[in-house]
Amino acid sequence: MNIKTSELFAAVYNDVYNDILQHKHERYTFNGGRASCKSSFISLMIVILIVLHPNYNAVIVRRYSKSLRRSVFNQIVWAINKLGLRQKKGQKTGFKIPKSKTIALPITYVRADGTEQIIDFVGLDDPEKLKSIKTEYGYTAILWVEEKTEVDPTNLHNLIISALRGGDTFYTFESFNPPSAKRHWCNTELKAEDKHRRIVFTTYKDIPRAWLGVNIIHDIITTKKNNKRAYENIYEGKATGTGLNIFENIQLREIKDDEIQSWDETLQGIDWGYYPDPYAYGSMHYDAKTATLYIWDELYLYKHGNDEAFKKTAEHMEAHGMSIYEDRQTADRAEPKSVADYRKWGGDTRRAIKGKGSRDAGFKWLQGLRAIVIDPVRCPHAADEFTLYEHEIDKRTGEIMEGYPEGQPDHFLALTRYATEQTWRHAGA
Repeated sequence: MNIKTSELFAAVYNDVYNDILQHKHERYTFNGGRASCKSSFISLMIVILIVLHPNYNAVIVRRYSKSLRRSVFNQIVWAINKLGLRQKKGQKTGFKIPKSKTIALPITYVRADGTEQIIDFVGLDDPEKLKSIKTEYGYTAILWVEEKTEVDPTNLHNLIISALRGGDTFYTFESFNPPSAKRHWCNTELKAEDKHRRIVFTTYKDIPRAWLGVNIIHDIITTKKNNKRAYENIYEGKATGTGLNIFENIQLREIKDDEIQSWDETLQGIDWGYYPDPYAYGSMHYDAKTATLYIWDELYLYKHGNDEAFKKTAEHMEAHGMSIYEDRQTADRAEPKSVADYRKWGGDTRRAIKGKGSRDAGFKWLQGLRAIVIDPVRCPHAADEFTLYEHEIDKRTGEIMEGYPEGQPDHFLALTRYATEQTWRHAGA
């Protein structure tokens, strides 16, 4: 198997590539900033190890089964295609990719002698599947825990024991972006000594710029300009939290399609922007019985005029089962022309009431909810803003400053207040 590594992954991964091939460690923990190609590298290594070792099989896990297909499954398919190992019509050897577009079914590698190895995908919300995995040839030698922050630390050890069995040589890959909270278990666990583990830290700075893409580069630049602490956490992979989170009721998890379909009402908000501030749209649902807000959809645009933004939002809403013409959007009243444009084009777009003290009242209501559930895959910007929004410390006195800070990214925070305005005003917040 001849591999030109420079075309597959950045030079920063060369040493760990050789380390893995020589099996110098059993556990590899990949952490660092967003856009550092951690998942791409791991997926390539899993495919390579399967091809090199006829008795190896692999299991890839995430917390929720529903997230497997559009994340790690697609990542493995990308690696197979990148390596040119997909089974073509008329060929007996290669990786067979299942045709399902909704479920992450096992991917099979067929060898010249007819033996088959599998790469299986398991959600931790379906533990019985992990127990029932059977391999016809060889044993499960490889485990990849993607988005390690989703996994309960008490279950990680049991997961490794349950998944890896039946052989002598094992690989465990873990990947995650460090949470902002320094006390988060994934951050503190990095300090634990383990001679069998290698920790690999990378950021976007280690990746060739041409590989990143225009959208990622743009987001890096604007985040760095607007909020240095958020930039350091998201893109430099630093645990920047002060422990002074304003919203302590955040739950980051997948919001499933059947949950969304069960809602009788969704609330939409818009925060106007062009550049460097983005145009932001979001959709959510409030369950008054449980005092829980579910944030499930977002759209961020840069350098889009009103006509372009309207078309993009209309297309986005339609793709998610809504209509810009029928489903009300509450938008920042600071730009009456933008609201008027949307209404002229048929949008059911209303101006937020706002008014003196509305910002603090809206935030106070959000803080008082039992939970704010955010799907971090569907809504990465919302997840970032809510989890990174923190009280500031007076540099002169060292004391915590009262009120809600200005200057931290708050585009989704703002549109959330607009979207839920009728609810929290009625509640007397």
